[in-house]
Amino acid sequence: MRLLALLFGIFLFATPATFRVATPGYVWHFPQDDFAHPNFATEWWYFTGNLHSAAGQQFGFELTFFRISPQPGADPKHDLYFTHFSITGAADHRFLFHTRARRGNWSQAGVAHRASGFRVWNENWYVDFTAAGPDHLHAAWGGQSLDLAVTPGQRMLNGIHGWSQKGSAPGEASYYYSFPHLQVTGTVQGSTVSGLAWMDHEFATDQLAADQLGWDWLGLHLPTGDLMLYNLRLTGGRRDPHSAGTWRPHGGAPVHLTAADFTMTPLAHWQSYPTSWRVTVPRFGLQFTVTPLVKDQEIRAPAIGVEYWEGAVTVSGGGEGYLELTGYKNRFRLLQ
Repeated sequence: MRLLALLFGIFLFATPATFRVATPGYVWHFPQDDFAHPNFATEWWYFTGNLHSAAGQQFGFELTFFRISPQPGADPKHDLYFTHFSITGAADHRFLFHTRARRGNWSQAGVAHRASGFRVWNENWYVDFTAAGPDHLHAAWGGQSLDLAVTPGQRMLNGIHGWSQKGSAPGEASYYYSFPHLQVTGTVQGSTVSGLAWMDHEFATDQLAADQLGWDWLGLHLPTGDLMLYNLRLTGGRRDPHSAGTWRPHGGAPVHLTAADFTMTPLAHWQSYPTSWRVTVPRFGLQFTVTPLVKDQEIRAPAIGVEYWEGAVTVSGGGEGYLELTGYKNRFRLLQ
């Protein structure tokens, strides 16, 4: 879900009705579905993770690749690619980020087949995939550097067999799966690190309803399993009943969660963002609080009108992960 609908809105000339929309009954084929889906308006490969060094340093990172088609039937070479890259350092309370927007027809970004799989890239930032899933992450810019080898684990379908409903109208949905438990090793900011990361891959066309203001998303590694929740917020502050999630206990099968299965209650704010939360999933005996590693983890991309909070968090009782918050400062405005 995440920033998919926001970035789609940039193209005023797109006509979503002629793109394919997400409907129930999609038949998944892996590893083919790890690749791009140009018959949908927008998709992304979204990586977040929590890393630790032998010396006790703690880091968070985000590396996200968005692919946006300018119009139905367009040559995929003309797609636009946004990439967001951030690193959070616990020791110095620093949050560094950078964003890029590049076009495929300028040969500056794209999705390309390789002998062992494929690569999603934006200049010198990339993720490599093999048949098993993501294999290598790399990005460097200014004082930021990330280079990680990835062991992917198992894919997890979200929603109803990978169909993630966001609204009541036809097409207000996406196809959505995750690699929730990526084991990673490598370097961040020159430090040797290891840890766990999360990857979401989602593709859709104009999936959100007009009265949905934003969302609160959590991807957490807990002592007993992996948990994803998204809380959709309507204008006026009401909670959308299509809020949902997935719980996968260690060694068990994923379980779809509806809005009735969980609560997310804000506890503390940084500026307008509720960055600390109390979370309960009574059905599985889960109750904990989520606290940010650093308070200011806001991504600001004024050139495309996007502001959102995406940051590393810790979990009371053990665990860590990432929190995403959108729609708190301003509703998204189309690029004029």
